[in-house]
Amino acid sequence: MLRVVVSFLAGGLVMWLWGDQLRHYSNTKAREVRAAAADRLQVVADRAGDMLDRTKDRAGTMLDRTKDRAVSTLDRTKDRAGGALDRTKEQVSSALHAGQDAIRPHV
Repeated sequence: MLRVVVSFLAGGLVMWLWGDQLRHYSNTKAREVRAAAADRLQVVADRAGDMLDRTKDRAGTMLDRTKDRAVSTLDRTKDRAGGALDRTKEQVSSALHAGQDAIRPHV
């Protein structure tokens, strides 16, 4: 208990003698620390923004490439399907003409 009372009295004495100087020092240093922290946060924000912009650009480029490949593949598939349908149309037409010729009476 005696230690608590002595500590309390010593703290009071220190504050009475050097309190103004301690408050001034802590306010000055706190202001400097806050300013430095704000500057560092700005640097982090700038770097994060740059990184996200680069990532967005890369993703857009990749999506454009993928889109181009997909369109190219779809065009080739469309051409192949069109060719297959044209050949099928010719075969069906030929088969129908042959059927007509077979059932048409010959004069």
